[in-house]
Amino acid sequence: MRRLRLFTLGLMLAALTPPALAEGCLAPGDWWQHGSVTEASRVMARAAAQDVVLIGERHDQMADHRFELHTLAGLAARRDDMVIGLEMLPRRAQPALDAWVNGELSEDELLRQSRWDETWGFEAAMYLPIFHFTRMNRIPLVALNIAPELRRRLADEGFDAVPPAERHGIAPPAAPRPAYRRRLRAVYDAHPLERPFTTFLRAQLAWDTAMADALARASAGGKLAVGIMGRGHMQHRDGVAHQLDKRGVHHQMTLLPVPADSCRPQTPGLADALYMLEASPAPKAGFMERLDTG
Repeated sequence: MRRLRLFTLGLMLAALTPPALAEGCLAPGDWWQHGSVTEASRVMARAAAQDVVLIGERHDQMADHRFELHTLAGLAARRDDMVIGLEMLPRRAQPALDAWVNGELSEDELLRQSRWDETWGFEAAMYLPIFHFTRMNRIPLVALNIAPELRRRLADEGFDAVPPAERHGIAPPAAPRPAYRRRLRAVYDAHPLERPFTTFLRAQLAWDTAMADALARASAGGKLAVGIMGRGHMQHRDGVAHQLDKRGVHHQMTLLPVPADSCRPQTPGLADALYMLEASPAPKAGFMERLDTG
């Protein structure tokens, strides 16, 4: 009888064990690269040797932001010439970012002067640890995005119709790869908009190429530019990664945190390296009115 009880208890414990913790499976804290678990030091060393590193996030998941902070610390320990770019803010917020890093603004002043609540749609509290990290270490911040009104204009009229001086000198985007176009089409079909798909596509490409342009400039002179953005802008080396490549920035690496809710990553090629997180709730629906697939 005792053996039977122990056997039954063993079955119950096995049933309660998360799949990621089963023998031979990935667990939270593992890095997955080239089809195998890789030491964090090797991933960080390789990333620190790039010109640009793209870190993808689910905007409303605190675990993703903690991962970003830890990864930024690992990179900063290896590079003294690092710059951090943020998708969350448009170029007009650059003076506020400079003043923040220089210690001239309070949190409230930073959010007010950058127009955070107006520009972004997610809680500033999730990003403030990263802001404080940059100030403590005097790491420059770069606003990667463009104002919503400019993005709408580029989407409606096209790049050629907007003078370079009115689009921050950003060169027109390269054509998207077919797989990226198909993924964007699937997003569009799932969230029908009044605007046609071609307008949606142009808006997304404007978003991608604006961030690629800012990161390319930030990496000039041999600096390491790290871009923090929604995962939809960098998965499968599409989006910003593709636009960077077409601008001649080939030494780049993509890092992505993913929930360790299966034994192995189910989608190959998501990023150059994946970091396993504890399973968390599914992200909320994106703000399609902002044309964000992150």
